Amino acid sequence: MTTNRSIIEKATMTLADLASGGRMNEQQFNAFYRRMIAAPTILNSARTVPMNSDSQKIEKIGFGQRILRPGVEGTALTEGQRTKPTTGTIKLNTQEVIAEINISYDTIENNIEGDNIRTTIMNLLADRAALDLEELIINGDTASSDEYLALIDGVRKKVSSHIVDAEGEAIAKEIFKRGIKAVPNQYLRNPADWRYYTNTGVELDWRDSFANRQTSGGDQSLDGGRLVNAYGVPVNGIAMLQPYNVTSPVAYTDVTDAILTHPKNIVVGMNRKLQVEVDKDITRRVFIIVLTAKIDVQLEEEDATAKIIHIKA
Repeated sequence: MTTNRSIIEKATMTLADLASGGRMNEQQFNAFYRRMIAAPTILNSARTVPMNSDSQKIEKIGFGQRILRPGVEGTALTEGQRTKPTTGTIKLNTQEVIAEINISYDTIENNIEGDNIRTTIMNLLADRAALDLEELIINGDTASSDEYLALIDGVRKKVSSHIVDAEGEAIAKEIFKRGIKAVPNQYLRNPADWRYYTNTGVELDWRDSFANRQTSGGDQSLDGGRLVNAYGVPVNGIAMLQPYNVTSPVAYTDVTDAILTHPKNIVVGMNRKLQVEVDKDITRRVFIIVLTAKIDVQLEEEDATAKIIHIKA
């Protein structure tokens, strides 16, 4: 019969093996990273960039205007008819985030997972870290009084060029249409590839409006098995795009936003040097697990976005 002491000793060896010297090796990082971006958060659809250092430049290139001209045999295009690509650089500068998890001896002793405790803990860490990172990626604001959110400016703040005010009204197709029309035409070539990211309550209200229709689409919208569309753009409710109140210039209570963009326009960088360090406090009878990561988010093309504000939540 296995004693409680042997269980704790076994857990000590197992948890200490989470990482070598605290830093994950490449195999451990890849497994943790895949688990994290597979979680049902904005990380699941955004463009994620594993980084080898704290900062990294990403070059971008594209054509923002017409490049074709009438062809005339034997005649070259003039200087004014020739087109140069638009180039630019976005820079990811990661900021450090840290989590400390305490697991009591009792939890280990009563854990039915047995030898799989290491996998269980790492999966729980990845799932919760994904949710917390989504909160920072969406709501980050360097002017925030919340120390965590003040680390970086998130997507909600970065989208600033094309703003639609719902003026406290409940979501409706006219509001979604205004958001789509706010984006310059050259970007929205395939609406099905884009996303409306919004509060889960707003997504439910929009799904309800579909359910009220006497159609097969109305029936399917109730089962939650697929995203519902707004003029061809899938509407994706995410947990951390939460309601807020405003007092100026007009007072609104419990309103939220919707962000329209291509998912890969959201670039999330994470340093590969993830660390998981394990210690044991014998006086408190707990295992201490500390996760350290470095993260940043940028928009590759801010002009290719729109934000609907003050939607009734």
